[in-house]
Amino acid sequence: MTHPDSHTGEDTCPLCGQANGCAVTAGEDPYSCWCMTARIPQALRDRVPAERLGKACICRDCLEAYRKENGSH
Repeated sequence: MTHPDSHTGEDTCPLCGQANGCAVTAGEDPYSCWCMTARIPQALRDRVPAERLGKACICRDCLEAYRKENGSH
């Protein structure tokens, strides 16, 4: 997981730059978004660059990679 400066869109993960699957940016019901039931560890959120905080969601792949790195579910 990297965070190059080029990852700036709301629909891209601020950590890897891939599509984040955000329902809100897709114009769908926010409560249908996968992240509404996912637990995103604070340590992973802390990896988001300051200029991207609150502007884009972390993707499932980065969440799963973090879980594998840290042996959590």
